[in-house]
Amino acid sequence: MTTASTSKSYAVAPASPWLLLWIWLPLLLACGLTLASAWRNPPVPPGIWLVLAHLPVVGIVLQWAFNRRRINVQGRQLDVVSTFYRKRVDVSELRLEQARVVDLAEHHEYRPGFKTNGFGMPGFQSGHFRMRGGGKAFCLLTDRSRVLVLPLRGGAMLLLSPEHPRALLDDLKRLA
Repeated sequence: MTTASTSKSYAVAPASPWLLLWIWLPLLLACGLTLASAWRNPPVPPGIWLVLAHLPVVGIVLQWAFNRRRINVQGRQLDVVSTFYRKRVDVSELRLEQARVVDLAEHHEYRPGFKTNGFGMPGFQSGHFRMRGGGKAFCLLTDRSRVLVLPLRGGAMLLLSPEHPRALLDDLKRLA
C-alpha cells in the first residue's frame, strides 16, 4: 500500500441475517392487511393489485441496500459504501492519532444518536447521524463491540465495523 494506485478491500463485520426480518415482516404485514381489507369490502379496487405488486419490489430494493456495504482504500482515499450512502475521505483528513477501536456498550460517547439521513434498524446503522454530543458521523455499523472510530479534521467522525478494525487502522497509519 505504498503507491498511490494501490487498492485494498476490507471485509465488513457480518450483520445478522435475522435483521432482514425488520424489512420483510412489515411488508408482509402490510400485504396481509391490504388483502384482508380488500376482501372484507368488495368489490376489490384495481389499485390494490398495483400496491401489492410493488411491495415485493420495495423489499428486494431494501434487502439489496442492506447487503451493499464495503470498505476500500484506493490510493490515499478511504472509500466507505453502505446501503444508499457513500463516503470518500482522503487519508490526510483523518485524525489518526485520535482514532481508536471501541465497544459502544462501554463508550456511550461514540454511540450515534439522531439519524439525519440514514438506514437503521436494531443492530445495523448506515448513513449520516448526529452524535449524542452534537457532532456528525457517517456510520457503517454491523458489530457494535468492535467499532473503528475515525475522527475527521472538520470535527465529524467515521464509525465503521470492519471485520478486522486494527488492520484497517494500521494500514491507514502507514499511508499517512
